[in-house]
Amino acid sequence: MRIGIILAGFLAVSSPVFAQSAGLLIGNEDYRQMRDVNRGDRLGRAKSDLDRAGIETTARSNATLEDTIWALADFGQRADQSDVLVIGLAGRFVHSATDTYFIPVDEQPGALGTVAQRTLPLSTVFAFLAAHPGDALLVLATDSVNGGGSRHLIHGIGPLDIPQGVTVLTGNPTDATSFLRRILPRPGRPYTQDARHLNLSIQGFVSDNHVLIDDGETPTVFTENDRSAEILAWRNASKANTPQAYDSYLNTYPNGEFAAMAENRLRALTDTPQARAERGEQALDLSREARRDIQRNLTLLGFNTRGVDGIFGRGTRSAVAAWQTDRRIAATGFLDADQISTLNTLADRRSVELEAEAQRRRQDLLAADLAFWDSTGATGTETGLRDYLNKYPDGEYAEVALARLEQFEQNKRGRASAPDRRLWQQVRQIDTVPAYEEYLRRARQGAFRDEAEARIRELNVARGNSAQRNAAAQTEQALNLSPRTRQIVEARLKGLDMKPGAVDGIFDRDTRRAIRRYQASRNLEQTGFLTETVVVRLLADSVRQIFR
Repeated sequence: MRIGIILAGFLAVSSPVFAQSAGLLIGNEDYRQMRDVNRGDRLGRAKSDLDRAGIETTARSNATLEDTIWALADFGQRADQSDVLVIGLAGRFVHSATDTYFIPVDEQPGALGTVAQRTLPLSTVFAFLAAHPGDALLVLATDSVNGGGSRHLIHGIGPLDIPQGVTVLTGNPTDATSFLRRILPRPGRPYTQDARHLNLSIQGFVSDNHVLIDDGETPTVFTENDRSAEILAWRNASKANTPQAYDSYLNTYPNGEFAAMAENRLRALTDTPQARAERGEQALDLSREARRDIQRNLTLLGFNTRGVDGIFGRGTRSAVAAWQTDRRIAATGFLDADQISTLNTLADRRSVELEAEAQRRRQDLLAADLAFWDSTGATGTETGLRDYLNKYPDGEYAEVALARLEQFEQNKRGRASAPDRRLWQQVRQIDTVPAYEEYLRRARQGAFRDEAEARIRELNVARGNSAQRNAAAQTEQALNLSPRTRQIVEARLKGLDMKPGAVDGIFDRDTRRAIRRYQASRNLEQTGFLTETVVVRLLADSVRQIFR
């Protein structure tokens, strides 16, 4: 069901509903395929405040596409019969050259040709609001992520084609929620100055004397006879001294005698170091490339961000907090400009140190490798070659040893009897431990017994590591590396003399061995598969181009 179809229906035929004011609030935080929006779902908490102010409000939190459609339908039934319209949207947005789109939690933008069917276009929202010039308000809230995306769809709120007489406020979810709960519901009070004090930007119809809710519209919540009840409620809130307690008081007495005091105490309780740090980072307006650099730096320093994608989710916040703890500074999970500069300096320094450590470790490994090769594989005997591969399956001379063993096997094929060759060919095609054991049982004098025993050892080792191998393969697959990126990885491995074979973007046995050699030289787990940490260290200078 398309949102545009619903819009057309409600603009053509209105139900006989007699509400004086209509509101729609959709607050999204927990996105399934995109980065979460911090405190986005709190926007729906303003419903009770708007309802008390006479604005009959439909509210949804973490709305799917279906939820969004039906919330808009419910709002649309009341829109034409209302004097005042208020719409608030908090969450993720993308924009094209002509429109901005609000994204439900179960969707992602996709292609330009289908985005209008998978999102709520703001042109649809403006179609409702345009019919109420001077009495229409749109509040848009998101975080500071802007830019990135595709050629046609860019993350964030784009330029808005605002109809005449419509006011649009934009800001972060916390400030937008405060406005809808504390400022807008106060009857007879102009709201634009207070909106600016909350760092909300104002576009469209702007008047410092504009009042959206008249004094006569708001039903009286309590009378003078209820003053003792209000005093008791205030005493209870003051005694508890928690944000929830003051919220409860303000929900019941939004215009009460102690409302200003409650707001001041609520602000003091919620204006924590973490909240200040969050606002400070938002003010930096970090680009997606800058966020990738931060994730790359944290990864180089050993703090796993669970992604180098320019999206600061829970993994990145945890990594930032861990780094801050390690630096003995307040672990807020948010960064300021000085911390970002320090992080960059430390990461660059650590990158140089890691490479120097890797070179030293590589030389030590090569020295031990060469010494063992001289006493085993260099003798040229089959036993020596197998002894070398048993200890150094990814050693510097592994390719040489395998090639020489293959020559031994070919020579044996020439000398072996016809039945022995046929049996060995069948076993090699099956390539299982039982098959090789059957060969050893049936060919007690067979020419390929050494090969069979060596292959049994290899398969048993592989079987013991199958769970680890599968997990490593899934981790690499999740990186979703392009063929071009794979070629860059192989080229880098070749430049480091890890012998990855052909630079063709195909990760074959030679590539896997080269990755294990790289991991060994960096003292990393030797799986032969890539992780974000391996890619960041291997391609530190190209990380922006790799993770997209």
